[in-house]
Amino acid sequence: MPLARVPLTGSFDVAMANVSLENKTTLDNSASGNPTVFTFNELQVQGLPSLMYWIRLDTAAINIVWNPRFAVTNTTTGGVTAPNWHDFTNGFVLVPGNVTTFFVRAAVGTAGMSVAVPAGVSIDVTTVITAGG
Repeated sequence: MPLARVPLTGSFDVAMANVSLENKTTLDNSASGNPTVFTFNELQVQGLPSLMYWIRLDTAAINIVWNPRFAVTNTTTGGVTAPNWHDFTNGFVLVPGNVTTFFVRAAVGTAGMSVAVPAGVSIDVTTVITAGG
């Protein structure tokens, strides 16, 4: 006689969480005489270790360097709390119109990205950051 049993008795299901952020951003350094690093797209990813960064340079510009960033802790300066940013890589030189992606698994608290823009340049970028469990 076959044994009838429910194999999932006593267990539970866990649904995977995810967060995403998509932006089209103008980074304007046209009035500055110095190169500027813009850090933006701050996204809380605590407990979501599968990270994907995506960027497209929408402006015909050269020498634009992009870097995926992360923070594990915060820092306080002058009473203002902000992420203590670190770079995942040495950076990627962006090619106008091309998509650049970066995938990593890392247990971090905050994800973000930075773009180094030369003096006298204004650019448009489309970006996405996604994190899942």
